[in-house]
Amino acid sequence: MNKLEKYLAKANEQAPRKEITVVVDGEEWKVRQLNLSELRECERIADKGEQTDWFLYNDARLVKATEHDFPWNHDELKRAYKAGTKYELVEKLFRDRPAAYARLLQAVREANAGITEEEAVEEAKN
Repeated sequence: MNKLEKYLAKANEQAPRKEITVVVDGEEWKVRQLNLSELRECERIADKGEQTDWFLYNDARLVKATEHDFPWNHDELKRAYKAGTKYELVEKLFRDRPAAYARLLQAVREANAGITEEEAVEEAKN
């Protein structure tokens, strides 16, 4: 099988992703490994020209890693928390529960182990 045939065969395959289940404040959250497209989108979301908004970067990673299990983009939820986007919702949802936020963010890091934040950012820039 040549390279072209190999990649044509893989075009519609869904690659398996590592998934971690964590309990946060008595609730189960499923956190999955991010793919390259999702990592790049997180970088674009957090890119503020000369600087990167690392808080927004982490919030975007958390959303992308859990949105298969939690409706971050639900309009009623965003209105209830007065959030404009699903990425703004993270801060508002965990405002009074920083330990819960920290636990979920740690799970995102664990699910993406082997890819440091610096490596992900550099890879996303390329």
